[in-house]
Amino acid sequence: MDQRGHTIVTLEERRDALGHHVSLRGRLDFHTVPDLRMVLHSIVDDGSDDLLLDLAECEIGDATGFGVIVECLRRARRASRTFCIVDADPRTHRLLRRARLAHLVGPAPLTVTAAVG
Repeated sequence: MDQRGHTIVTLEERRDALGHHVSLRGRLDFHTVPDLRMVLHSIVDDGSDDLLLDLAECEIGDATGFGVIVECLRRARRASRTFCIVDADPRTHRLLRRARLAHLVGPAPLTVTAAVG
């Protein structure tokens, strides 16, 4: 937690033969997204290999938290990068289904040429 009592989100990166793995841990909400947004944007914009987002230990706290995931998808599409959510908690799965983005969750990278919401 930070000084104001807000949860801190941590980001971990690694690269391997499958692509660029980004793991998020913590709660994505109005308080944590602003700083995280810039880091995620630079990761998407500066790379060229498959982007694999792991949200297994990440909680989507509000619409701002979910929005940063959708922004990553859209930026990846504009950069012609493959984007896949490799793991997510049950609530995030439900949110993705409601937004018609459930096809992005999978064990292998999927291309982002499908229409968004």
